[in-house]
Amino acid sequence: MNPSETAGDIYQSLAFPSAAVDRPYVFINMATTIDGKILTGERDESVHDLGSAVDHELMRRIERHAQAVLVGAQTLRATPSKWNPQSPIRIVLSKSGDVPKESRFLTDGESHIAGPTGDLLFRDLPDLLRQLRQRGIERLLILGGSEVNAQFLHTGLVDELFLTLAPKIKLGRDVPTYADGEALARSLVQSYDLVEHHAVGNEIFARYRRADRQSES
Repeated sequence: MNPSETAGDIYQSLAFPSAAVDRPYVFINMATTIDGKILTGERDESVHDLGSAVDHELMRRIERHAQAVLVGAQTLRATPSKWNPQSPIRIVLSKSGDVPKESRFLTDGESHIAGPTGDLLFRDLPDLLRQLRQRGIERLLILGGSEVNAQFLHTGLVDELFLTLAPKIKLGRDVPTYADGEALARSLVQSYDLVEHHAVGNEIFARYRRADRQSES
């Protein structure tokens, strides 16, 4: 069966609140196992087998609703070079500038490296988002990895989360999850509202919005 047909109308016409004047509207999309892990092999291996063909189709749909996508350099290095997101602008967050220049992520769209050796230099993440907003980017999709997700979440810069729950168990004390990083104090734990959820086969697709964010426009 065609994954597009199986996925139906899920995420076909996503609506988002308007971007703030100083940063894009930010959302994360990740697939995890039931126990919260974001890979099935080692850290430097592709996660293509984590989600189903339906998950891959829905990932492309979410990408099409973002003006730009951002990933960490390690995530890009572990992704097949043929990966070509549906978003026109691609950003790699890298301290070293060591990124696979041959990747279609970089060659098939407007690409930028954000970091000390890149073309996007910034003091902190709010500064980076201000620069992106000044460039006209209103919707930014973050696609991992775990530490990059955590940096944006810890700073309170994420408005929505998309989650694919794959019917698998990985285990592992040091295996990355949806977001790792430094733990938040109990008083700073973030709350999210469930916007929509769908079950297709054995997978669950959920969309959450930060509880203190504005409603859909």
